Order: sequence, then C-alpha cells, then structure tokens
Amino acid sequence: MRVPKNVVEARRQLLADLLQNQRYLPLEQICIRLSISAATARRDLSELERTGRIRRTPGGALTDFSDKFPSFAERLGKDSERKNVLARQVLPHLVSGSTVYIDGGTTPYALARLLPEAEIPGLKVVTNSLPVVELLSGSGVSLHIPGGDLVARQSLLIGERAVRALRDWKIDVSVLGAEGVTEAGFWNSAPEVVALQKAAMENSNKNFVLVTAEKIGHRTGALLASWEAGLRLITDATARQLAAENIPTKELEKL
Repeated sequence: MRVPKNVVEARRQLLADLLQNQRYLPLEQICIRLSISAATARRDLSELERTGRIRRTPGGALTDFSDKFPSFAERLGKDSERKNVLARQVLPHLVSGSTVYIDGGTTPYALARLLPEAEIPGLKVVTNSLPVVELLSGSGVSLHIPGGDLVARQSLLIGERAVRALRDWKIDVSVLGAEGVTEAGFWNSAPEVVALQKAAMENSNKNFVLVTAEKIGHRTGALLASWEAGLRLITDATARQLAAENIPTKELEKL
C-alpha cells in the first residue's frame, strides 16, 4: 500500500524538527521515535539530506550545529597557555593506578598534553576524543576508547553506544569542558555531548570542569549539571567576575 505524499512529507518534517531539537540521533533511535522501519528512515534521511536540511553520518544524522560550531582544530590554538594552566590543577588528583576520563573539548585536551611528562604509573585514560587518542598513542599511557558514532568536524565519538560503553567504566577523575557557567550550573549546546558527559560523571569519584574566564555567565542550550551535583570548577576568572554571576566559590579549585 502506497503511503500518501502528504503523510510522507509530514513524517519527514517531523524528523527534521526532531533532529533540530536533538542535534544528533542514531538510526535506531529515529526508528523508535517515529515508529518506522530502518529502510523508511534511510529514505527519509536521504531526502532531507538532498534538500539540505540535515547532514548524515555513519549510523545516524545531525543538523548543521557541528558546522556552525567552530571545529576542534579551529579552537585548539586559542588560549592554549591559559588552558594549560587550568589543566595543571588536575594533575595532583591523578595518582598511581587511577583512571581518568578526558572529555572532547580543547581545554580537557590540554590535560592530555601534560600526561606523558607527568609519568603517572599505571594511569588509564578513557576518552571519546580522537585528538586525545592521537596525542597519547605511543606515549606509554594506557588508552581506552568506548566507541560511538563519529562527528568528524569535532573529532568526537558520541551517541547511545558511547554512553552505554562509558557506563561500564569505574572512573576516578573526569575532566570535562563546558561552553558556559552560570548560577544555575554548567552548560553545553549539544544534548548528545551532555549525555556523554553525564555518563562519565555518574561513574566518576571526582568531576572537574575546566573553563576559561569568558565562559562565566554564558548560558547555552543544554544544562550539564547544577551546582548541587558537586562538580569542581577550575577557571581563571577573577573573584569579582564570579561574584557578579553568583557563582558558588565553595566548588572552586583555586589557581
């Protein structure tokens, strides 16, 4: 039985709206959300891609947030020394035999740059950041990659498979990035990135968020965690700047 054209168009518009809100969805979730087969989902995705409304990835689809958001390479060279200063505050918390999760942002990446010279015996690094993997490959640091669906421009593995795999890890320290910090908590723009970060947080003994000063007072689309979650903030923001935004200083790691 042939489905009427208006029904097909309505379904595709619903899919486009869903992706606009979620930013990224794996194929299996698209099928579940819309109660359609994988073959139908692929046809709809192909048509939406042809008309420029989405971009497909292996195993899923996303809207153009990845293209609008600066790439990892574009962000990497910005404020690198400031990020190194923040990352150094984490080193005393990494002891022999510990496991650290390194997030996909350029500020957590600064910690990865410090690890080869830190020479922490038995350290395990869990990460979904391909630049971290490339940097530490061959360094002697034990690397573990949970996997997931690749967002190439951000060099990051995300999605439900990544979240499920992260939940199997017992992590001592998680080092996360954020696009904004406000009185309400920590923010990122992509819900799928937040889902990955939350999976790491839930299985970690200590959670640090590294942000440069200009992100204080900035709010984006998805709340990572409120202050009640116990995340520790590492920032180069001044006391005056933090006070102006009502940032709780009890969760602050002093530089």
